[in-house]
Amino acid sequence: MIAYGGTPAREADFQAAWYYSLLLFVVLMLALGGFLLARSAVRPMWRAGDRGPALAILASAAVAIIFLLSMLVTVAVAMLPEAAGRG
Repeated sequence: MIAYGGTPAREADFQAAWYYSLLLFVVLMLALGGFLLARSAVRPMWRAGDRGPALAILASAAVAIIFLLSMLVTVAVAMLPEAAGRG
C-alpha cells in the first residue's frame, strides 16, 4: 500500500530517474578520474622534454574520454524521456 497516495508508475519513474542520475554521476566521475590520471602521467613527461609521447598519451586519453562521454549523451538522450515518464 502506498501511504502518500502516489501510483506505482510514478514510483517506477522516480526509481528510473534516480538510477539514471547515479549512473550519470558514476560515468562522469570515471571520465574525470581518467582525465586526472592521464594528466598526472603526462605532466612529468612534458617537463622532461618528452613532448611526442606526452602528446600521444594526451591525445589518446582525450579521444577515449570524448567517446565515453558521447556514448553517455546518446544513452541519456534516448532513455531519459522514458525514465521521466514522457516517452
